[in-house]
Amino acid sequence: MKRFASLLIALLGFMVLHAEEQPITFGELPKNAKIFVFTYFKNVPFEEVYIERRASLTQYEVRLKGGIDLQFDRMGLCTEVTCKYGAVPDEVMPQKILLTTKKHFPQNYVRKYENNGRMYELQLDNGTVLTFSKTLRLVDIDE
Repeated sequence: MKRFASLLIALLGFMVLHAEEQPITFGELPKNAKIFVFTYFKNVPFEEVYIERRASLTQYEVRLKGGIDLQFDRMGLCTEVTCKYGAVPDEVMPQKILLTTKKHFPQNYVRKYENNGRMYELQLDNGTVLTFSKTLRLVDIDE
């Protein structure tokens, strides 16, 4: 019985960790994700669109030309924008975060923007990581 329980726990652990990433068409994205892409990246060609499913988590990933990666939650809300060769569009970020970032780092730009619902994290072109609270207050600078 112990052996069966151990096997069952290992199997469940594997299922939780194993993510199934499947290619999908742009039309299969949630409406909010499509609106986001058309609003901020209208003229950037698509490379790939994926849906990733893990246990209770579903997310979408859109890869665009020029090293731009976008992630969306199951509702199509943007959770991450990564621009490998340029800046994340200013309009993507909350205004207060943008103003604080430009005040403290006027010579730098944002390469990566993440919002997990509890905090915001920005990575600048110089490698500095800024963490903001849910209330948009700067809480950490990691240089």
